[in-house]
Amino acid sequence: MRRLFNGLVDLLFPPRCIACMNVLTDDDRPPFCRPCLAAIRFVRSPLCTRCGAPFEGTGEDHLCGDCLSAPPAFTIARSVARYESAPLTSIHRFKYGGKTAVGKALGRFMARHPAPGLRIEAYTLVIPVPLHVGRLREREFNQALILAGELARPARRPVDAVSLTRRRGTDPQVRLGRDERRKNIRGAFAVTRPDRIAGRKILLVDDVYTTGSTVGECARVLMDHQAEAVAVLTLARA
Repeated sequence: MRRLFNGLVDLLFPPRCIACMNVLTDDDRPPFCRPCLAAIRFVRSPLCTRCGAPFEGTGEDHLCGDCLSAPPAFTIARSVARYESAPLTSIHRFKYGGKTAVGKALGRFMARHPAPGLRIEAYTLVIPVPLHVGRLREREFNQALILAGELARPARRPVDAVSLTRRRGTDPQVRLGRDERRKNIRGAFAVTRPDRIAGRKILLVDDVYTTGSTVGECARVLMDHQAEAVAVLTLARA
C-alpha cells in the first residue's frame, strides 16, 4: 500500500533537483540531477589540515598562513563542497526561500558525503550554530539546526540546540572583512548549560564557512567551558 501511495505521489509531484528544479530521472542521484551533481566541486586534498581551506593544484595537506599565525579555537574544520553552482543555488533556496525540505535534503547529502579527515561518529554531541532570536523570528527556522538534525541521525548522535545561544544580534557579516567580522562577532555567543559541554567532543554544524569568524567564536566559547574538542562541519566553503 505504501509503495502504491508513494508511486502515486511521484506521478502527481515528480521529484525534482533541488538546484535547477528539473525533474529527476532514474539515472539521477537525488537530491541533484546528473548535470548539477557533476558541477559540484567537493573539497578534497590538498587543503589546510586545521581550517580545511582548499589549495589549488596538487601536493600535501599543510597548515595555511592564517592558521599558522592565529590558530583557531576549533581543532579541525571541514566543508563538503565549494560554495558555487548547485550548493550555492540550493542553499539560497533553503535559507532565503524558506524551503526547509531542501534543507533536509542537503543535510542528508552531507551525511552521505563525509568530508576528508572528519568522522561524525568520533564526536559525542552535535551543536548547530545558533541564530539570534530576532533573526530566528524573521526566518522562522535555523538552517544549521535542520542540517544538523539530518546529519546526526545516521550517526546516532544527539543534537543540542539549547546549550549554545546567540545572546546579541550582530551586523550582517557579508560585507565585512576578516578582521571586521571577528570584532563584530566577539562576545555574541554564550553557553547556558556548562554541564552539557564540559568533557564532550563537539561537532559544530553550519551551512557555509566563509572566513571562520562565526564558528571560531563559537568554538572559543565552547572550549572556555571545558569542551574536550570542537570540530566544525559545513555544507559549503566560500
